[in-house]
Amino acid sequence: MKTILITLFLLLSAFAFSSETLTIATFHIPLMVESKDEGVFIELTEALAKEAGLELTIIVLPPQRALQELAAQKVDGVFPGLKVLMVGSYERSELIYVKRDYVFTIKGNPPLETIEELSGKHVGVTSGYPYVKKLTSNESINLDVANSDNQNVKKLTSGRIDAFVVEERSGLKAFVDNGSQDEIFYNPSQPLSEQDVFYAFQKNIRGKVLADKISAALLVLKQNGTFERIMAKAQ
Repeated sequence: MKTILITLFLLLSAFAFSSETLTIATFHIPLMVESKDEGVFIELTEALAKEAGLELTIIVLPPQRALQELAAQKVDGVFPGLKVLMVGSYERSELIYVKRDYVFTIKGNPPLETIEELSGKHVGVTSGYPYVKKLTSNESINLDVANSDNQNVKKLTSGRIDAFVVEERSGLKAFVDNGSQDEIFYNPSQPLSEQDVFYAFQKNIRGKVLADKISAALLVLKQNGTFERIMAKAQ
């Protein structure tokens, strides 16, 4: 009986939320989140909200501010969500993406592909990006933090750093934007790290309902080809 009542409550809650606005925070990621209206993740989120019957409001903030807004219950959710970013308990959707970071170096220099090979090197990383702790907590690696991927590209091509660690697609875009795509090397079959990406919501009944609705919408988009069509734009 208890199970039936809980199920009924969730169904009624889902109905009650169906016409409400989903307010979700995100942060700038080249190609993936260019603004509140542009980017691969933006298009995906809009498609998911439409399929789920939710009126969507997207807010672009600095990464830590986005997480603070979620913790303060000022927004319903945050994307992209990664375990390394999240603090405390939260509801999460099904997997939407795997964030793969790679080591980019200059052609002609010895390739660097693993955490161990970065020891003693000056390595560029971008402020606010979610890197694995195995990288950020390694005291033998000299991390050089820049405010943008473009700044790291310029540092790498000018010889100011030995390597640049970044997500594959946004990293490649930064090199293309700077006209230096032919100068760099990375091994696409050897990611430095991999992290699951999802939508994170508040740890409450509403957050659970929203996570379930987005997950259900994600399944539909994957089945009808919409998900693949949108994500292909990041390649």
